[in-house]
Formats: sequence, C-alpha cells, structure tokens
Amino acid sequence: AVVSTQSTGGSRWIRICFDSVLCFNLHEKSFLGLISFWNTFEAENTTLAGSREVEMRKSYLETWDDFYSASEQLYLDAPEKFRFVIKYRHCDGKMVLKVTNNHIVIKYLSDQIQDGKKLDKLNSLLMRHMVSKS
Repeated sequence: AVVSTQSTGGSRWIRICFDSVLCFNLHEKSFLGLISFWNTFEAENTTLAGSREVEMRKSYLETWDDFYSASEQLYLDAPEKFRFVIKYRHCDGKMVLKVTNNHIVIKYLSDQIQDGKKLDKLNSLLMRHMVSKS
C-alpha cells in the first residue's frame, strides 16, 4: 500500500492506494480509526484454520465524503461482488449504510435527516455506474 498525506483548510487527508487499483481518500480521524481496527484485527486473527473464513469487524467512517468516495471505488473495483445495504431504525432515528465486496466492509452511521439527500445522491451515482456500458 502507498500512503500519502495532504492538508487542506486545516484538515489532514490521507490517500491510501493498494496496487494502484484501489485508492481511498480518508480524513485523518477516519484513518486513525482504520489503523486501530486493522491492528486489532491482525492481533486477533493471526492464522486461519482450514477453509474457515474470518469475520471482519466493521468500522464506521466518520465523514460522508470518505464513505461516498470509498463506496464508489469499492464498486468500481469489483461490480459483480458489490453489495449496498441501508438500515434505518425508527426507534433510534439512525440510518446505517454498509457497502461490501465480501473482503472490505465500510459503514457509515447517521442520525441527521439531511443525509437522506446524500444517500439519494450516492444511490444515483451507483445506479449510473450499473447501467453504463463500461
């Protein structure tokens, strides 16, 4: 993986690229959370027994922009394996968005009603990619 940093408007952004195919732009806080998650994951799952799959823990990205770009990149990486799940709990007033390709799980949690429009924008983007002939 190649990691580079960039500062804009007082915020630090970290770009991570895996084999020049899959790249993510993450806010510094999301990146630190991802590193913490990965260290815990590696410590708890150092070996795999036979064909048993390891259940990957799901971490939440903190900013919508990180989730939006990561979701698009995950779809473009493997469209046939991509899944997008929306879960809304009315009693909590929380919406959980989850995208996965069976190897990488990315989640975003929101309790803001304004994020409904952002969800619509992401859904439209993914639909455009799905119907395009590329």
